[in-house]
Amino acid sequence: MARPVSIPDEQILEAARAVFTEKGPRATTAEIAARAGVSEGILFKRFGNKAGLHRVAMSSDVAGEWVQREMRAQGPLRTQKDLERFIHWQLEVLRDVVPVMAMAWASRAQTDAVPTDLSGPHPAPRVAVETLAAMLREEMNAGHLPPGNAEALAQIVTGSVWYFVFLDLLLEQPGPVDPETLARELARRVLAELEPRKARTKKKTRR
Repeated sequence: MARPVSIPDEQILEAARAVFTEKGPRATTAEIAARAGVSEGILFKRFGNKAGLHRVAMSSDVAGEWVQREMRAQGPLRTQKDLERFIHWQLEVLRDVVPVMAMAWASRAQTDAVPTDLSGPHPAPRVAVETLAAMLREEMNAGHLPPGNAEALAQIVTGSVWYFVFLDLLLEQPGPVDPETLARELARRVLAELEPRKARTKKKTRR
């Protein structure tokens, strides 16, 4: 009787990298299993769960490249509506990213190692902040946005969205602010911070 063909781990990891690169953390284990030609059960047996597979398959460079490409696709960021749209996109993506990151980070208790997509010189979360800062800075240099501290604003926006999603998922109940309000107010405050001081002074005087 012929022995069943064993699919090597590297074939599964190549499939996982391909699907994660295409779809990011929204990729499902079913899609990865189909690409690799194995059952989902094989994935779980060898890698534990989706987070375990993601941790092994995705290096910081590969994850960072996906983040940068997808963020760039959300430009330009010139108006409040642009920023609101970008923040909504971030909210949707992070609803898939946060659980994967949390499970991968928790796995340190067993592996005593930082997840591969969080290690190295270009971890994905830092790439996200740096990419948003670069996008804002480019709009400032082109004259579409007033000059300002692009790095600080990128950190504020990204941190606010991360914390909103984290609490939303952790508490499993609506918070005092809904996503629409968060996007609108965060975008408005970013533009207000970039508004020239003279214009802000005139507005205060009129009041």
